[in-house]
Amino acid sequence: MRDDQYLDGALCSLASQAQSELPADFMDGVWQRAGQLGEIADQRRRLALFAGLFVVGLGAGVGTSELPYQYGATTEQTGGSFMAGEQLSPAALLHVGR
Repeated sequence: MRDDQYLDGALCSLASQAQSELPADFMDGVWQRAGQLGEIADQRRRLALFAGLFVVGLGAGVGTSELPYQYGATTEQTGGSFMAGEQLSPAALLHVGR
């Protein structure tokens, strides 16, 4: 093994120093910060779940609204029919009165 006098001297000087005291509320601060980090992680998890549910709900809504352009209508007819709300009325969606 190599004899490193510089390292031995540094270790001896550290050993001779008085041990520094931690403040009384040090551990309280550590646990408070750990709690804050946990809350941040929970908030990110909730945001990710909300974003996922939003995308799934939006995709399901777009996939189930049968717009007239799917049946060969022109763009002008599609806009007018969609704005009039003929295909999206509750009666049309429930097939009431047909």
